Amino acid sequence: VGLLPQHVREIGGYKYQGKDEKSAAEILQTAKDIEAAGAFSLVIEAVPEKLAAQISGEIKIPTIGIGASSACDGQVLVIDDLLGLNQEFTPKFVRKYENLAQKIEAAVAEFSRDVKEKKFPGRENVV
Repeated sequence: VGLLPQHVREIGGYKYQGKDEKSAAEILQTAKDIEAAGAFSLVIEAVPEKLAAQISGEIKIPTIGIGASSACDGQVLVIDDLLGLNQEFTPKFVRKYENLAQKIEAAVAEFSRDVKEKKFPGRENVV
């Protein structure tokens, strides 16, 4: 409910949904319909905190937020975002817990340098 990855191109990029009353009401109704259809949980992505809280309060199934505030029952982040692997784009709701892209780049550069300088493989790496 909210911004779905498969709809990004249709709406012109990563944008928060449900900011106005009409679209918020549509998203809330969709959440209720999904629950009524038998879903066991619901992911709420990129909606304002007020709407996430309203959805979480009005449906009985657990809500999992991604860019929808702590009003949801649980949270999820894309692992590449959490680990700092994606350097091109960072949505507002992402917290990078590590910057592995820089560490990976440095490790690969060191490996390349060692190979070019004949430091790898060393005696300890061969039979």
